[in-house]
Amino acid sequence: MNPREWRRSVAGKYLRHLPRIKHIRGTWLHRRLGDRLFNLEMWQPQRERFAAGCAIGVFFAMIPLPFQMLGAAVIAYFGRVNIPAAIALTWLTNPLTAAFFVYLEYKIGNLLLGSVAGEPSGNIFEVIKRAPIPVLTGAGVLAVISAIISYPIALWGFDWVERRFLSSARKK
Repeated sequence: MNPREWRRSVAGKYLRHLPRIKHIRGTWLHRRLGDRLFNLEMWQPQRERFAAGCAIGVFFAMIPLPFQMLGAAVIAYFGRVNIPAAIALTWLTNPLTAAFFVYLEYKIGNLLLGSVAGEPSGNIFEVIKRAPIPVLTGAGVLAVISAIISYPIALWGFDWVERRFLSSARKK
């Protein structure tokens, strides 16, 4: 896609309104974070940095904490990996899928802690009071395992996209 076609595409219409480097330079954000903020290696997809950004994003997606995107962006910034990939993959747990992941984390936490997950209890408040420890334990384990698994998957996906789309673009 040539630059003129790209600007007319849906992504181009959205992205052209984002601030440019010349608009951000000298602002409080630039003064706080420095010139590393403008390092293109953290914004353009490169194979290893993209995969590491994906792993960071998946890790933070599995942790049931507020401000997941902020945490992923900060760690990606200091780790010098792909920031957009890290932020995008935190949405793996969106409002539609969060309940499934929290339940899975609860089950994993109960399994690891030796608690009986299916223990019937007449008091719902007692269950809510006991839930945070198994959920956080399961979340930590699930986050680490998911991040480890997502790294090679992202490498494979990056290679597949390069072979599939970039090689066909070179043929034209």
